[in-house]
Amino acid sequence: MQRINAAAALALRMLDETGVRDVGPEAPTPAAPGWMGQARDVPSFTVEALPAEAFEGLLIAAAELGEITDDEPPYDLRLLLAPPLTCWCQLDVVPDAGASTVSVSIAAAEGQPLPGLVDVRNAWIEALNGLDWNDLT
Repeated sequence: MQRINAAAALALRMLDETGVRDVGPEAPTPAAPGWMGQARDVPSFTVEALPAEAFEGLLIAAAELGEITDDEPPYDLRLLLAPPLTCWCQLDVVPDAGASTVSVSIAAAEGQPLPGLVDVRNAWIEALNGLDWNDLT
């Protein structure tokens, strides 16, 4: 576990030290070096559900918040958020003792200012809190 944590810390330092690289006309990814106009919140919030159920909730919330561009259930979701929070957004879901920790990364959409990371995080939390979680089980 120590080696995994050390590798993760090294990878995060390398991301912070690199410039930004656009990965094409689709959504940029925070894992790509050179992700300009970005913000990252690791961890951002916790969903009191296992990753598969948490991911289903995130998919439903995503339909309210924007347009999904890529997903790798149950751990990775990317989308273009709709106004007023127009930006690229990536959510990374990690299992966490019977729950799921979600990290939020955002990048500016072309020609748009980067919205506040706290505003984006709060929009996700509000959308998730508005769900009937009993319907997801």
